[in-house]
Amino acid sequence: MTTSADEIGATSTPAEPLAAALARLARGAPTDLAALLHDVERHVVVDGTNIIAHCHCIKLDGNGRPRIEDLVEAVAEHVLDYAIPRSEYRAAREEQDRTGSSQKVVRLCMKARALFTDLVKSGEGGELLLFALAEKLLQLPQLICKMSLKTNTRMHIHGADGLHAGVDEQTGNLLLYWGESKIFGDVTSAVRDCLKSLAPMLHDQEASRRDMQLLQRHLDVDNDDLENALKKFLNPDDPAFNSLEFRGLCLVGFDCGAYPSGPSSTAIDAVVSAIASELPGWKKHVAKRVAEEKIDAFSMHFLFVPFPTVAEFRRLFRERLGLSTAAEEGAPEVSDTHSVPVAAEDPRAPNGAPTSKRARSSKGKRASRGAP
Repeated sequence: MTTSADEIGATSTPAEPLAAALARLARGAPTDLAALLHDVERHVVVDGTNIIAHCHCIKLDGNGRPRIEDLVEAVAEHVLDYAIPRSEYRAAREEQDRTGSSQKVVRLCMKARALFTDLVKSGEGGELLLFALAEKLLQLPQLICKMSLKTNTRMHIHGADGLHAGVDEQTGNLLLYWGESKIFGDVTSAVRDCLKSLAPMLHDQEASRRDMQLLQRHLDVDNDDLENALKKFLNPDDPAFNSLEFRGLCLVGFDCGAYPSGPSSTAIDAVVSAIASELPGWKKHVAKRVAEEKIDAFSMHFLFVPFPTVAEFRRLFRERLGLSTAAEEGAPEVSDTHSVPVAAEDPRAPNGAPTSKRARSSKGKRASRGAP
């Protein structure tokens, strides 16, 4: 399979490999969060698996305090990129360039913030963190803004937490990364539930069908030629579909006692050393759970982000987005097994005709996105 821009349909621009076209879509650089996150480990293959592990801990300020509030602020600054389709954002920027008014851009920022739920145990902060790390650190661009499809802010998005793409340099395959994040107090529970949620997306065609249909309809990379090229890989009746490879993209955030609880003389090296001593056990558990979920044949990136407390991360995230803090800690969460009420397209239907007004929910998806 070739991946030149000729396949994309470019006629007036120089040929560009598909890999390069996708890489240009990734927003940000790997160093953007360097002041806030320390790389305990990056791009390390877990022995005997297809898992590439990454671990990032929160850096300390000059008084030895974890910079969790600053990290939350940086993560929250990605809400527009995460929740608003690229073409819609471009139109607002063009309006600003034409009129000098930022009204449309500000309106989109407000719209993006309003899409997030105020549920105390929401995992949407983790989903946004996964997005930021995928685009900046892994340079894997998001293909669809599923948040923009929500019609009820107290419902979580159905299916994968994110859909990102890359190209395998050796095979030329288009890599479709199914994102899943879990922010739990306990690392074991976070790993278990993260992989349990991911598994159906990778090996159950019925579970992944809905997101594939949504990609057919709502794929937005703000480039018609590139979108048409990518949709060939999503169409089971196109030969390019045989060069589409599913992969996993996981993030788990969890409580970790390696951080100082307040101002201290603790150095970041001590925090890193404590986390590094625990990391082999975390990776071993991931390898075990991947085998138990029968997804060990799939390649994946697995990101560990230990927090001082995930409850603080959630609280700060809600505050930063201006979400209600009146919800009770014991309030029930709305199940994420509800589907987003949009018309789903059947890739096999002529002209991408919708198959129903409301796509079906996949089985086996856990309802809870927050801590148990």
